[in-house]
Amino acid sequence: MTTLCVWVFTHTLLVARGVVVAKTFAEYAHERRASMEPEGREAERIFRAAYAFGQAIYAARKARGLRQADLAELSGIAQADISRIERGQIAPTTPTLLKLADALGAQIQFVLPTAQSATADSNEDREVFALNVVGA
Repeated sequence: MTTLCVWVFTHTLLVARGVVVAKTFAEYAHERRASMEPEGREAERIFRAAYAFGQAIYAARKARGLRQADLAELSGIAQADISRIERGQIAPTTPTLLKLADALGAQIQFVLPTAQSATADSNEDREVFALNVVGA
């Protein structure tokens, strides 16, 4: 019997002048974002939003028990495009988005942040939309 071990690294060890410093991935990511140029931060924000949106489409499709081919047939959107949207590689146009929502029986909602979550530090991690599956 083969045992599969999965190692999850939650810390990166850095050697700074001979001193080992433990750093969480979140700390590393925060420092990396802080050192990015504005264009890089904007590109990362757009990527994160496209990926999160794709995951919402994926979750809605799975909630309906549909395959990508099924959703393609129902929506008239090519299966390859649905795959790209779900992986965050492309952002759907408004007509495509409406066709997907109709086929999924979903409502598209933009969620405004609460006053607490509207701080500058939370901008890149804040979700600004939701896709609700109606009657699932």
